[in-house]
Amino acid sequence: MNTQELWQKYEEKMFVISAYNYVLGVTGFDIDTISPVKSADYRNERMSYLYGELFSLETDPELIELLEELNKREDLEFEKKQAVKWQLRDLDSFRYIPKELHVEYSQLSMESNQVWKKAKETNDYKLFEPYLVKMIEMNKKLLHYSKTDLTGYDILLDRYEPGMNIQKYDEFFELIKEELVPLIKKITTKKQFDTSFVNLYYPKDEQRKLMRLILEYMNFDFEAGVLAETEHPFMSAINKNDVRVTTHYYENNLMSSIFSVIHEAGHATFNYQVRDDIAQTYCFNSMSSGMHESQSRLMENYIARTSSFWDNLFPKVKELFPQQLEGVDQKEFMEAVNVSQPSLIRTDADELTYPLHILIRYEIEKGLFDGSVDVFDLENVWNDKYEEYLGVRPQKASEGILQDVHWSGGSFGYFPTYALGSGYAAQFMEAMRKDLDVENCLKNNDFQAIKDWLKEHIHQYGGMYLPNEQIRIATGEDFNPKYYTDYLKKKYSKIYGI
Repeated sequence: MNTQELWQKYEEKMFVISAYNYVLGVTGFDIDTISPVKSADYRNERMSYLYGELFSLETDPELIELLEELNKREDLEFEKKQAVKWQLRDLDSFRYIPKELHVEYSQLSMESNQVWKKAKETNDYKLFEPYLVKMIEMNKKLLHYSKTDLTGYDILLDRYEPGMNIQKYDEFFELIKEELVPLIKKITTKKQFDTSFVNLYYPKDEQRKLMRLILEYMNFDFEAGVLAETEHPFMSAINKNDVRVTTHYYENNLMSSIFSVIHEAGHATFNYQVRDDIAQTYCFNSMSSGMHESQSRLMENYIARTSSFWDNLFPKVKELFPQQLEGVDQKEFMEAVNVSQPSLIRTDADELTYPLHILIRYEIEKGLFDGSVDVFDLENVWNDKYEEYLGVRPQKASEGILQDVHWSGGSFGYFPTYALGSGYAAQFMEAMRKDLDVENCLKNNDFQAIKDWLKEHIHQYGGMYLPNEQIRIATGEDFNPKYYTDYLKKKYSKIYGI
């Protein structure tokens, strides 16, 4: 069988897999947005069955044989060869798991997520704790089925960010502590800006209108995406022309929905701008988590926390909220956007303290998998670390250990990529500014120029390249975390006159 015939046979099998993924993706989005609570038992049983069937298709020996043969073919186009290589790599993380165990884990994840939502709403960690314990135990069990030279938590870290491990993350976070903690301590002694207007009453209906305006400004394609509401914001890339973003509206916190929408729009833009031919392959959504987070954090922080971003938008914000923002000018609004102070909620944290929120989660996860953290004492460990690193202590579970959705779905090893992605984004911005007058693009309502640069240098490739390869393509050098720490020190030293 020649290479073209092999590829056609492979594509036929992948079409069936894509059909299952489509149904499960849309249903998963439905669960987190509009699905009625009482539908959970019926739905979860059937979704677990579908996940089991999908598992059988993805681990089908005939498909794996096709992939292995295609991987040997010298005449297979580079883009297709990359897709095959990364699919084989990812298969090794789950192909040896018994199907019944995979189905059991899928059902546990869905049940765990439902209980987490209820626990967060009622501030009842004890309700969620048994499920979290099961998720941790199950993840440890599943690690034994990974065929790799790595062990323990390193397996999970490498799964979300190829090439990363405890040693490299320890070095990365040590740099952050060394470079940023002294600055954070200095800022806490400074007089803070008056940002009380942020926490006035902002009706959800008006916030919805504002989110639409922001997405339109960012050239979000509403014919290929939607904005919905959920407990914890996320982006779902069903396919290239179906990228969905969500947010949660707090009527006493205007900034929360603004920056969660911009963050998720950054994710969506990445998938939407993958080149058409690559979007038909496994590389459409095989980006590392750190690379994906670099694009959401770039939009949320490096773009949307500049005054230029708001030159066109701020007058519209004032029109929507004339009473709340009476007497507030754009300078004061930007002070609120960029204020730095220790806080409890990760998704609402400022740029400077944000990596400490990630460090806390990283240290807890590391401890869970090396046995140094007691799984039955997690809430106390969480609260103690917040007091140690940020000088604040959660008074209720919803602002503490229950605030994030990730552990309910078993995403251990994901959190560190938020900080790493922020670091990648700093380097991408440095490269972009060499080619583009970013502030001028924002002022002149030319957001497309920014999207075009990102597409040319990053987005078009999807997950074709490993992170450091992609960074070299976009910036001409290896990843350098000093771009990140230098950016934060320069920005916040200027804001606070240090």
